[in-house]
Amino acid sequence: MYIMDTYTISATELKERVAEVLNRVYFEKREALVKRHGKPIAKIVPILHDTNKKKDITILLKKYYGIMPDFPDVTKFRHFRKRKIRL
Repeated sequence: MYIMDTYTISATELKERVAEVLNRVYFEKREALVKRHGKPIAKIVPILHDTNKKKDITILLKKYYGIMPDFPDVTKFRHFRKRKIRL
């Protein structure tokens, strides 16, 4: 789990430096509290990825097996024209 500290930024500063704020949120795992006229209006938080959770492919296959129908063989219905190539 990440330890997040929050820093505040005005809406005008966010407009001018959005890339810097997003980089801080993503790379430093810091929350950004956006204020307008001294009142908080938004909070930007990083998405926490759980890297310890590994999914077993057999569990996923059993979970989603049969969700899509079997498609018929369409190769027997395809007809190709032979074209003469002229140079």
